Amino acid sequence: MTLLLFGCLLLAIAGIGIAGAADDPGDAPAFPGQPQIPHSFYGAIEAAGNPVPDRVPVEARAEGVSIGIPGNPLYSHAGGYGSADPFTPRLEVQGALSRGTGLTFFVGGIQAEVQAGDSQGPWTVSYPFSPGEVTELNLRVAVEVTPDPAYKETSAQTAPVTTAERTSAGGVNPSTEMMIGLIAILVILAIVAFYFGKRAEKSKREGDQESSGEGDDPSQK
Repeated sequence: MTLLLFGCLLLAIAGIGIAGAADDPGDAPAFPGQPQIPHSFYGAIEAAGNPVPDRVPVEARAEGVSIGIPGNPLYSHAGGYGSADPFTPRLEVQGALSRGTGLTFFVGGIQAEVQAGDSQGPWTVSYPFSPGEVTELNLRVAVEVTPDPAYKETSAQTAPVTTAERTSAGGVNPSTEMMIGLIAILVILAIVAFYFGKRAEKSKREGDQESSGEGDDPSQK
């Protein structure tokens, strides 16, 4: 029981440290070149003022970013890339880089301007890396782009994921909220285990005392 309690508490402390690192924008990796958890992106894309077509590669780049891996690049769908749905593939930016590193984005090999959130925000040339975050980021390029035949797309990369596929696919990156929920469950389990352990010890002591008292009662002799 004691080992279970300590194990749950250690997991909770480790998880709180991870969640805190994801929430504090001033944090940097503990060691230079330390791999970071992914920063996920989705949003709309315009090319020469029109919605982007399907099958155009969307890529994020910066020093230390892993490219040419699942999730980076990601293929576009008509008008955008990725989705707010956590079970739909997003552009996943990961690698050995520091929080706040400026990321540049490319649509069909053309560097794009970026706009965070809704359509009222300003357009910029880069967006800061923040491990564990999920960001809606619109992209635009000034020229038309076409699907790149060098990329081999599978339906799983762009098609919406069905309920059955969600069960079998796996590999979904946990969000900060999911991690906090898991930590809360572990802490509750640890408290419950501690409570019942104490009750069991108290009941045992009371039973031992009663047995001892009966053994010392002269009337029993």
